[in-house]
Amino acid sequence: MIILKKNLNKLEKKGIKHNNIILDPGIGFGKNLKHNITLINNISIFHSLGLPIMLGLSRKRFIKDISGLNDSKERIGGTVSSCIYSMLQGVQILRVHDVNEINQGIKIFKKLNYY
Repeated sequence: MIILKKNLNKLEKKGIKHNNIILDPGIGFGKNLKHNITLINNISIFHSLGLPIMLGLSRKRFIKDISGLNDSKERIGGTVSSCIYSMLQGVQILRVHDVNEINQGIKIFKKLNYY
């Protein structure tokens, strides 16, 4: 977290305004299953930086590792589930491939959860 704060300070010193920065902790990208699950489960710690959080969860390898489905096109269910879970942790931006399916899943979840 200290490194992130230092990098934020560097960006702001270069004239990039705080409200133009989005944090993407990089699900995947050199991380193993344990790293990714730990990051997703603890994503709320990044809220202390005061930035919107974006996660790219779509069809990621961690979904294959958990579900056993190898073909990336068969990982939509895991993508929907991880997106909804991340939203519950306060993630504001989701980067996905299957926009219609994710939107449908989120709409249904919200309606069922708040009905």
